[in-house]
Amino acid sequence: MKKALILVPVSLFAFSCTQQQATTSVNQIQAKVEELSAKTSANEKRISAVEERVAKLEDRSAANEQQIYELKKELEEVKKTLSQITVSAQPSTGGVGQQEENPQPVVQYGAKDLYRQAFNAMEAGDLERAKELFEQLVKQYPDSDLADNALYWIGEIYYSHNDYETAANYFKQVIEKYPDGNKVPAAMLKLALCYKGMGDYEKAKETLRQVIENYPGTPEAGIAKVKLMELER
Repeated sequence: MKKALILVPVSLFAFSCTQQQATTSVNQIQAKVEELSAKTSANEKRISAVEERVAKLEDRSAANEQQIYELKKELEEVKKTLSQITVSAQPSTGGVGQQEENPQPVVQYGAKDLYRQAFNAMEAGDLERAKELFEQLVKQYPDSDLADNALYWIGEIYYSHNDYETAANYFKQVIEKYPDGNKVPAAMLKLALCYKGMGDYEKAKETLRQVIENYPGTPEAGIAKVKLMELER
């Protein structure tokens, strides 16, 4: 009987110790879970920050690549234009009693020359003259390789004046009339920014996603990623 009485407190003590150990283990596990959760949250924030920095770097790189591309293209076009300007001289008619007249050169401007003049006017700040020359190019040479570029720059001129609706119309023409042209990615990107300027953020985001999906790896896609992140914040 005495042995039984002694065993009861011992058993109770052992059970109490086991319960305390179990409680301690649960608390330790909970503490580890909370620690891991905090670390995961911190890592997610770091990843998000890194992704944002990468996107900004891509934006800068894309802008630089676009500028270099445009400068190289314009240099090539100027070189070609200088060698392709067509000048025809009207022959002078001479005779007895008639004073010989100097021949008057007649310059026929081709698409490349019109483009060069328009671009020079735009760089000089004469946007109205540039727009007229670009429109003349599109009207006279709709099948030229420069027609889509001309439409694009007309859109840029209207965009610079915050006339987003008119600008969007020209960017759409680039995409619809010249779907295989080199200006389609840039026109689509600017179309998205026009929607943003008009307050249609859903269309803007949709168009930016199209740029990213249809033209991966391009400077325009890099810029589109950054602009999309800004709209989705």
